[in-house]
Amino acid sequence: MYVSLLRLYVEVSQQSPLLYLGLIVLLMASWSLIVSAMIDIVIKTFDVTE
Repeated sequence: MYVSLLRLYVEVSQQSPLLYLGLIVLLMASWSLIVSAMIDIVIKTFDVTE
């Protein structure tokens, strides 16, 4: 999967640098959503009300 994504990045970067930057921003945004959801679950799991 990652190899095909890298191949897509190379093909797109040769055609349009702006589209390449858009793909990177989209990828980083999706990863940040996943990480923030995991952090939220961990915080709710270990949250102890006193």
